Amino acid sequence: MKYFGLALLALFVQRLLGMPGLPPWSAEILLPMALIVAMSQKGHERHWPYEAMLLGLGWDAVLEPVVGPGGIAWSAAALCLFAVARLVADRSPKSWAGFGAIGAVVVLAVQRLAMLPLGLGTSWNLPSMIRTVLFTALWCGAIGTLSVLDLPKHWRAYRVRKLR
Repeated sequence: MKYFGLALLALFVQRLLGMPGLPPWSAEILLPMALIVAMSQKGHERHWPYEAMLLGLGWDAVLEPVVGPGGIAWSAAALCLFAVARLVADRSPKSWAGFGAIGAVVVLAVQRLAMLPLGLGTSWNLPSMIRTVLFTALWCGAIGTLSVLDLPKHWRAYRVRKLR
């Protein structure tokens, strides 16, 4: 349930980032990628690629003209990051950023390839794709930094010291 709520929040904020009046590059970050990276980094059960597929289908329903390619792309990114996480033991913010970049590349490439047979050939705009990968990597690195800081643990320790 927690994953579902976070996914809905990420999709809602992603939709808001594409609103008129905001800078055009603000919609290029893939906010839900942090969920996929977190699941691969934390070593969750094997059913989470299905959750990534549902996230991708939600992405399509909210942001794309056709439902389907997003589910394929996000589940492909989840499986790719699952395989890479088994090879890389590092769980630092740098690895979160790297995983975010890898996931963004996979999502962009697979989504574009899945749209080709539908006749909705989206362009391979390289500067836009590079910005998406860079912003997504920075976003995932920031989430990884917050994860390493473990603020709830420090807050509980502060409360215990304060109550003494």
